[in-house]
Amino acid sequence: MAEGLAPGIRAMMAGFGVRVGARRLADAAACLDLIGLTDCAETLNQQARILAGLQHPLVTGDDRTLETKLRQLAPTYERLRTELSTAVGP
Repeated sequence: MAEGLAPGIRAMMAGFGVRVGARRLADAAACLDLIGLTDCAETLNQQARILAGLQHPLVTGDDRTLETKLRQLAPTYERLRTELSTAVGP
């Protein structure tokens, strides 16, 4: 991120990737919540919120905020893996 994004990548992420990704994370959260995996669902909801928050910095070219938000998102994947592993086993 320090070098910025190529215009094509930025456009794809802003116009498609972020919206679809955030929606799929929210859908997964709803499904896991229905089967009682509430900790996992909350982590997925947090991921969806962070990912959706990338839309504005992508469109405005605010790469510093984009990088900050991606750094917030990254550790949630390990947390989700741990929560899922604890909930359903290895």
